[in-house]
Amino acid sequence: MSSGASSAKAKWNAANYAQVKVSVRPEIAAAFKAACAADGVSMAGKLSQFMAEYGATVPDQKGSRKTAGADPLSTKKKRTKTILGLMDLLEQVRDAEEQAMENTPENFRGSENFEASEVRISSMGEALDILDMLY
Repeated sequence: MSSGASSAKAKWNAANYAQVKVSVRPEIAAAFKAACAADGVSMAGKLSQFMAEYGATVPDQKGSRKTAGADPLSTKKKRTKTILGLMDLLEQVRDAEEQAMENTPENFRGSENFEASEVRISSMGEALDILDMLY
């Protein structure tokens, strides 16, 4: 990146972002960094997301927090992102259920629980297929 581009980016960042300094215990910072790396997200992005969500709430007169009008599902983009996140989570649950079935001892494979697992896996697959068609 040229110095002109770097300068322009620095100027844009200064105009559009604010820096927030946070001091935490080293083990908290390390755990947060590892969790973000495992999820494939940046630490700044995760903190920004938390701050945006938390900042969208305001305390009412009794000290409870309530949403300040920021509807997290107000746009198609937000709804799509939410559905895609749910689909990812549903795939993880289905995969875990399949793994549990694979690890089931042979003598339990005809049990009600085993058959219920088969139904759950099939239903989750059907739900994912439908959501995949829609989104």
